[in-house]
Parts: sequence; structure tokens; C-alpha cells
Amino acid sequence: MAHTERLYYTDCYLKEFTARVIRTNTDPRGVRVYLDRTTFYPESGGQPSDRGTLGGIRVLDVIDEGDEVAHILTGSPEGEAVEGVMDWERRFDHMQQHTGQHILSAAFEHAASYKTVSFHLGTESATIDLDSDRVGSKQIEEAEELANRTAFENRPVQISFRSAAEAQQLDLRKPTFREGDIRLVEVEGFDLSACGGTHVSRSGSVGTISIRKVERAKGLTSIEFVCGGRAARRARQDFAILSDAARLFSTGLENVPELITKQALDLREVGKSVQKLVEDLAEMEAAQLWQQAPLKGGVRVIRCLFGSTEAKKAKFVAHALGKQAGAVALIGVKGMPSALFFAQTRGGEANLSDLMKQTLAKFGGRGGGTRDFAHGGGLPEDQLEAALSFAECLLP
Repeated sequence: MAHTERLYYTDCYLKEFTARVIRTNTDPRGVRVYLDRTTFYPESGGQPSDRGTLGGIRVLDVIDEGDEVAHILTGSPEGEAVEGVMDWERRFDHMQQHTGQHILSAAFEHAASYKTVSFHLGTESATIDLDSDRVGSKQIEEAEELANRTAFENRPVQISFRSAAEAQQLDLRKPTFREGDIRLVEVEGFDLSACGGTHVSRSGSVGTISIRKVERAKGLTSIEFVCGGRAARRARQDFAILSDAARLFSTGLENVPELITKQALDLREVGKSVQKLVEDLAEMEAAQLWQQAPLKGGVRVIRCLFGSTEAKKAKFVAHALGKQAGAVALIGVKGMPSALFFAQTRGGEANLSDLMKQTLAKFGGRGGGTRDFAHGGGLPEDQLEAALSFAECLLP
């Protein structure tokens, strides 16, 4: 089998190169091209593959196949010799994020002894998973500050190769169990890791390292972060959002969080007041419906339909009718989806759970409940009247 020389191993800044086509194969997306040498990085170790062109043809993907690197192209290149051109903006972005990840992971170890167990580089942000779900806010701030201080010190980032035996004797942040020559990436005096990815040559090129989100679950803490150009773009977005909010509140940026909190509390109180009004109105409407309903065997059966915007009110009315003496409520709510509410005075003769299941079995939908209150929905809106009539016929 041929061997692909990986030029990015020694020169991550190589933007153009020439290579010889070894062979081509068909691929569902186009053509799979194998070269004697390449600077295109294949997806590996949490870092996505590079993009660009080969012989002027767009590179859709780059795949690691062990000793070889496969390039998925939209078409077949002409001739044996081809010129490769990197999508440099994408490559440099990945270099910033990946070196930033090394620095941030090392910072968490230095600041709080938390180890990184996985890394993923996405299109908008990157994440590392730390080996504990007990990482505190203060530790996160300390690690972020240390990472940025290290980046701003503009330390050299050096690539070297050692035998597996030599590498195992070094103070690697994470042990490696690879055989043969091991590629090492060192942020001078701060981090030493075995890594096959692409990296900047000095830590200053990483730019700002900004933690954006923290989630804790299943014994891990997921840290979402952005570096360099991504951090600058996100900072501009944050500023634009805060500026818009400040204009709406007619205040300075620094006052926005406090005013949003106050607004949220005010809205919560308004919501409670509105719900109380709806409940009170539902009680009044229920009493009126109960009084108007005819007696059938000592029970008042209330059957009615509500509009598509009145689902919450309909539920309150059903509950309120269940508090009336000798009442059975069969209520439908129009809309997509439609809804049914069945309620009766506690201890009534009907089993509304069974009544709901029989009704839905005939007209479609899903639902259930208890003997005195059942809720269903999903039946066709034009079948609501028929469904309520059918349910009423089933009452004892």
C-alpha cells in the first residue's frame, strides 16, 4: 500500500503544494483521490478536515485511511501532477481553536487538576469534557484567566517527533499508547501533548480564549469555548445584542442584566394575575353552564366546544365543573391539535378514563386520566361534536 506524506505534520502554515496522483476511486460524492503527499488535514482527534482545491477542483472531504489520506473531490483532476490550495481561513481557524484547546485543557490541570477526556471542534465553537461534574465557577474563571495569560505571553509552540519509548518517559499531559514515532506539540513551559493536529507557531496567534457555556452531566463538565477570530466575532455579536437591549430599556449596557431580571419578575407577577383572572372567569362560566344544563337522571351533563385559543380556559372550566354538585362535563377544544376534557363531580358514577379511551378509540387521538378527570387530544377537529355526542351516549 502507498504511503501519503503528511506535510502538515511539519509545516502547518503551508498553504499551497504540488503532489502526484497515485490513484483515484469512485465515491458516492464524486471521486476519491490519493496523493503521494498532502497538506490537507483529515478529520481526526476531534478536529474537522480541511477544505480547498486540488487541480482547481473543490475538496469536499479528507479522510484518514491509516497510511493513506483520501481526498473526496467533486470531479477527477487532469494529469498526474496536481496543485493543492488550502482554504486558509478554515485551516487557520482550526489551528487557533486546537492550540487554544491544548492551552485551556492544560490550564484546567494546572489550576484545579481536572483532566480533559474528550475534545470536539465544531463550526461555531469547540468543547472539552472535564473528568468531573463538580467543577466550580471560581475554578473555571481561574483556568480561563491562566489560559489567556499563557496565550498573551506569546510562547513558542513547537512540533517535534520522538520514539514511543522516549515519549512515554516525558511529562505528557495525557499518556499516549501509539507505537512508532510520536508527534509532540509543546506550548513552551506550559503543555506537552501527543497530537497529530494543526497548530499555530506561537500562543499569541490563538488570540483570546473565551468560555461561552458550561454544562454538568453524567460525571463530566462540558466547557464550550471560542478562540481568536471566533472570539472576536462572538464579542461583536454580544455587543450588538446588549446594545439593542440597552436601547429598548433606555439605559447603559451595564444596567441591562438588572433591568431584564426586574422585567422578568414583573412579567411573572402579571402572569400570575392573568391566570387568577382566567380561573375566576372559568369558575363563573362553569357555574352558569351548570345552571343552564338540563338534569338527566339527577346529573347535569354539560357539553360544549371552545375555540382554538381557549385551551387553558377550557381546562379550568372543566375542573370548575367538577367541583359542582352532580355534574359531568364533556368539553372539546378546536384547533390543531384539538383537545378533549372530561370531568365529573368527585365520586360520580362514570369512569371518565374509560370513557376517554373508548371515545379516542373510535375517533382517533391519544389520552387518559383518572376516574373523575380525563384529558385527550389529536382527533380531527371536525369530529369533535360527534366525539362529544358519542361520549355522552356512553354515560351511565
